Amino acid sequence: MKRALLSVSDKSNIVEFAKSLIGLDYQIISTGGTYKMLKEANVAAIEIDEVTKFPECFEGRVKTLNPYIHGGILHRRDKQSHLNQAKELGVEAIDLVCVNLYPFKATIEKTDDFEEIIENIDIGGPAMVRSAAKNFDSVIILTDPSDYSLVLNAIANGENTMEFRRDLMIKAYEHTAAYDSMIANYMNKRFNNGMGSKQFIVGNKVMDTRYGENPHQKGGLYEFDAFFSKNFKTLKGEASFNNLTDISGAVKIAAAFGDENAICIVKHGNPCGFAIRNSLLDAYNEALKCDPISAFGGVVAVNGVVTKELAEKMNEMFLEVIIAGSIDEEARAVF
Repeated sequence: MKRALLSVSDKSNIVEFAKSLIGLDYQIISTGGTYKMLKEANVAAIEIDEVTKFPECFEGRVKTLNPYIHGGILHRRDKQSHLNQAKELGVEAIDLVCVNLYPFKATIEKTDDFEEIIENIDIGGPAMVRSAAKNFDSVIILTDPSDYSLVLNAIANGENTMEFRRDLMIKAYEHTAAYDSMIANYMNKRFNNGMGSKQFIVGNKVMDTRYGENPHQKGGLYEFDAFFSKNFKTLKGEASFNNLTDISGAVKIAAAFGDENAICIVKHGNPCGFAIRNSLLDAYNEALKCDPISAFGGVVAVNGVVTKELAEKMNEMFLEVIIAGSIDEEARAVF
C-alpha cells in the first residue's frame, strides 16, 4: 500500500481527492485542519503525529519538519543503501505529497497586522513541496487542486510516468518560487520603500505564440494579476509575438487620450498613423493617410467601439490585428 500526505490550505475537493486515493489503495496521512475535515467526512486518515511520533507544537509552527516525514519523502527507492537505512530507522515511504501553502497573498490584502502576516508565512509546506519535487523520480508532488483529476487518472491508468512526475515537479518549484518572491517583495515594500536589493517579477503564461520575434525563436505571453485574462477577449485568430508587441504600442497611444475618438496604426513596432476626429470612421481615414503603404498588415488600435461602417472600411485592406474597446455584433460579422 502506498502512502499519500495531504496538507492543504485551499481545501477545494480535498475530501473527494482523498476518497479517490483510498480507492486506488493509498493510505492517507494528514495534518491539522485537513485531517479534521477528512475525519468529519468519515475519510480514513492517519494524523501526522502518529507518523512523526512527536506532537504538533508551538501553535502549529512545527508539525511536519521531521525526519519520519522528510525521510519518507526523500529517500531514494533506487538505492539499496537508502532502502536499508530507511528500514533501520523505521522510516516508511511517502509516495504522494499534496500541499498548498498558507494564504499569504490573501492575508496581506485583508490586513496590515504584521503578527498575523508573519503567522501566514508557510515553513513546513514549502519544505515538503521542495522535498517531494526533488525526489520526483519516485514521488508525486501536487500543489494545485485543479490537477487532482489529472493525477488520479494517471495513477488509475498506469500513466504515472517519470515524465508526468517531472512536469509536476517543475510546477511545484514554480509554486514555491512565486510564494517566496511574494513574501520578499512585500517585506521590501513594507520596510525598504519597495527598493530592496532584489525585486521579483512573477508572471503566469497566457499562451505560446507560433514563434518568437524571428522564426527560429520561441515566444509567449505572460500576465501579472490575470491582467490579460480579465481584460481582453480574442474574437478571432491568434496573435503572434510581433503582433503582441505592436498591440502594446498601439493600445498605449490610442488609449492615452481619454474618451477621444483616437485611432493608432502600428507596423513593426513603430506608429505609422494616428488621428483624432469627431468620429472613429473619420479618425481611421485620417490615420490611414499618414502612411497607407506601411499600414498594410499593421495593427490598428481603436479607442472606442468598432461599428459595421468602420469594419467595412477596415476590411478594404489587409490588417493583421484590430483591437478595440469593443467590437459590435454587426462589425464582427463583417470581419
